[in-house]
Amino acid sequence: MVPAARFSELLADIEPSATTKDRASSAHNAVRKHLEEHDTFSDRWVSSFLSGSYARSTSIRPTASVDGKERPDVDIIVVTNFTEDDTPEAVLKEVRRALEDGDDGYPVERTNKRSVRVETWQAEMDIVPVIEAYSGYKIADRETGEWQFTNPPKHTTWSSENNLKFDGRFKPLVKLFKWWRRINPSGRRPKGFVLEVLVSLHAPKNETHYGEAFAQLLENVRDAYSLMTELGTKPAITDPANPAGDILSKVTLPQWKDFLEKVRVYADVARRAQNANDDDEATRLWTRVFGDRFDRARPKPKVKAESLATQATAPAAATVGYTFPDKPVAPTTPRGFA
Repeated sequence: MVPAARFSELLADIEPSATTKDRASSAHNAVRKHLEEHDTFSDRWVSSFLSGSYARSTSIRPTASVDGKERPDVDIIVVTNFTEDDTPEAVLKEVRRALEDGDDGYPVERTNKRSVRVETWQAEMDIVPVIEAYSGYKIADRETGEWQFTNPPKHTTWSSENNLKFDGRFKPLVKLFKWWRRINPSGRRPKGFVLEVLVSLHAPKNETHYGEAFAQLLENVRDAYSLMTELGTKPAITDPANPAGDILSKVTLPQWKDFLEKVRVYADVARRAQNANDDDEATRLWTRVFGDRFDRARPKPKVKAESLATQATAPAAATVGYTFPDKPVAPTTPRGFA
């Protein structure tokens, strides 16, 4: 078993940097201001707030793009006064036009089925138009042509409540789970919020050593769903913000099977790492789980200054066991060989 501090060091390393967070803040505030003050869209504007892992403080450091920059992914919810009589297609087009319009407009990277995506040098942002609806919001889905119920603020509250239940260890475990998923991918889904819910359901709440907690998380996920997966089905997992919603609805059975197979393999690796008595072997196994950043977080042995001084001044004759003749000796090897 490696010291618990090694996991704290890994968590610090995979946390988005202060610079990344500052850039994200500057980027999303500028986009929100642009829409709020737009000549025509301001008439549609009601309010805005952040959603997703950035808002829930469960994001990990972004993957560097081809230019070497780490751009965070930020979800911006824009509450509007559209109605369900407005088609999702028309709503998303209007949002896109407003984003692109003006001297301070933004080049739109693409229109997704529920959002408009903008990418700047500071951040990648999905702008999501919604309307208020009874206990939450409705989101425009141009794929179905309907407005569907959602409640992002409930997800944020739910995440904070879980962090309290785990005595502050829920969000760090989510980050470790997301990092493991990035290092050991099995496909596009499941991701993001699904991983958070799995942590809430299957991670031990009272285990303080992150290595042991993570090993138990993988084992518990494996044990909970393996039989069902072998029988060719996947579970329905309730959305914490919507009792009628299934957070696995977008995950196909093949994607879920591939994910569970990764969980099965790495549950074994994590358990062997946690049970290893040798620090080098434990580090090797945890590096398989979390990648090279885990090994880089390992403390390096310190060499005392007096030891370095001794090495620098030691006589060349320190090569004990070797003597040299006082006159040249003719080579015994034939010419042409070294």
